[in-house]
Order: sequence, then C-alpha cells, then structure tokens
Amino acid sequence: MESAAVIPDTQTSVLIGPSERDLTTIPVGKPGPDEVLIKNVAVAANPKDWKASQWLYQAGEKFVEGNDVAGTIVAVGEGVSEYKIGARVAAFTKMATKDNKYGAYQEYTVAPASTTFPIPNSVPFEEAASLPLAVMTAALGLFLHLGIAAPDTPEAASNVGKAIIINGAATSVGAFAVQLAKRAGLFVVGTAGASKAYAKELGADVVVDYRDYEGDAILDALSSAVGGRPTSWAYDAVSEHGSELLFARALDKIAKESNVTAPLRLTYLNQPAEEEAKKFPSSVSSKNTFVGTAYGEHEKFAASFYRKISLWLADSVNPFKCNPPKIMPGGLADVAEGLGLLINGKVHGEKLVFRIADTPGLKA
Repeated sequence: MESAAVIPDTQTSVLIGPSERDLTTIPVGKPGPDEVLIKNVAVAANPKDWKASQWLYQAGEKFVEGNDVAGTIVAVGEGVSEYKIGARVAAFTKMATKDNKYGAYQEYTVAPASTTFPIPNSVPFEEAASLPLAVMTAALGLFLHLGIAAPDTPEAASNVGKAIIINGAATSVGAFAVQLAKRAGLFVVGTAGASKAYAKELGADVVVDYRDYEGDAILDALSSAVGGRPTSWAYDAVSEHGSELLFARALDKIAKESNVTAPLRLTYLNQPAEEEAKKFPSSVSSKNTFVGTAYGEHEKFAASFYRKISLWLADSVNPFKCNPPKIMPGGLADVAEGLGLLINGKVHGEKLVFRIADTPGLKA
C-alpha cells in the first residue's frame, strides 16, 4: 500500500442506526486491492442514507452511512496506478456493506478505484461531493436501462429529434439526467414544482409544473409538451406515490398519439408495488435503476463514464453542472439535522453537504 506520510489510526465518524446518529471515534479504514483511501474535504447526503438504517439494520446496529465523498487521495491499495497521493477526487463508495470503512460521514473513506474520478481545480470539493451517486444513477438509467445512445458517441446522432420525459427534473438524480439527456441530443420534457426554474437552467426544453394538475390531467400536459416528437423513454427520478404507473401511462398515451413504433421503456428509482406494476400498459417495459451495480455488473461502464464526467466538468464552453450545495454549518455534527431535513422532504433543488473541517473540534 502506498500512503501519505501521516494517516491517523482513528477518526471522527457518525454512526447511524434506525434511530441513532452518534458522533464518535472509530479506526481509519485501510484500502484493499483496487481501492483508494480518501481524506474527505466534503461529503454529501442522499435519502438512502436514512432509509438504509430503516430497511437493512437490526435494532442496535449502527454503521457509518453515506456514499458521496470529495477530497484527496492519501493511500492506494495494491493494483492502483491511476492515482497519485494528493490527487483531487470524488468517489462513489460501496453501499450496504455494513463495513464502516466505506461510509462517507467521517474524516477518511475507502472507495473502489473504479468509482473514484478526478475533479478539476475549477470545481470546489463542496460541489463535487454532489456528483457520485446521483450522476451514476442518472447515467445507468438513461444509457443502460433505457438504451439511449450516450453522449460523445457516433450513435448519439440517432437521438436528434426525439424526446424523453424526466419526472423530478430538479431532484439530484433528475438534474443530472436532464444534463446527460441534453448532451445526448434529446429534447427534454421535465416535471418539477418550486424548483422548475432550476430545471430550465439545466437545459430542460419544457418543464411541466406538477402542482398545476390533479390526477390524470398531467398526462395531457406531458403529451402537449413533447410536441409530437417521437417519445419512447421516460425516467422517473421521484418514484413515489404511484408515479411509476403514471409515467408508464404517459408513455403509452404519447406513443399512441404520435404513432411511435419503437419499444417504450421506463426506468425508476424504487420498485413499484406488485399490484401497481400489474396495471402498467403492456406496451411499456420497465426496470428499476440500482446504482450499486456501478461496482458490480456495470463496473466497466461506471469507470468509463465517471471519467467522462471529469472531462465535462473541465469543459470551459459547456461545463457539466454539479448540484448546488447547501452547506450544513456544523460539519459531521450536523448529519443528524441534515438527515432530518431529508426525512421531512425539506430539501429541494440543492444537495446537503458537510465540510469535515466545520466539525467542532476538528482541524482542516
């Protein structure tokens, strides 16, 4: 293992359980083969960080959660030659392992080298921390599950003139899906509420305000928004309250009205209930997008795509945009408050970010 001169034996971390949010001290993890150790500057929150403790943990179990980190490489494991000590990176760490070394809410985090990617000096760590989990969720859904030709490929020319519907265009995943779909050459119809201006800023061609419609009324609005363009794809980046079925029906309706003959495909973040799935139009095939495949069956795709993101971040003409960070002022001491905001649906059009150096008692 190649490492920096000084790596402490212990670190400040946040252990999360079904009801616990404990700021404590635990050992610093060590990178295994094909892994890196990152000294975190900023880490970001995702809804799964509290959901995992409810769904996967037994009473009394507590682990370091979180999977979005940005900082500098301080050690590399066997087989890692891409990164040097001190490199500025962001990383998507392993999920649901119950191994604290992969958690984000701490000073040092271990990540797979394949899901670690360089960030240019022009991108602050606080912004870069918003990228890893959400941008890969968007990319897997668009380019693998929906089968859309990816940006910067010869096949992307076939996307021109076609449309996609993105539900939740101002969410973390939806915002990245909008940008990626536009880079791929698609006409983007998004849905959003209070943050609809943000979705437009990211490049959505039309944004339908879901607050203006009740029930099925939004189907006509979506059909009108695509303007007769061939539309065979939808990405549900919300996946709540039956939205999966609603957007499956939207695809079916639009396809019938515009004589689309291509296969209709929908992807979503949460598997719909069995009874709801039975109501999907037979014309629509659907698949759940699970980002954990980025270091599993889709590792090669993820490694390649993260490095494309690095290049796009540095693009001076059309830079890829990170989610706007909302900095929680107490660093790791504010993780409990941040997760509470997510639980109560109080975060819109921004990403909760924690600067490690802001944690009381810690130094930069």
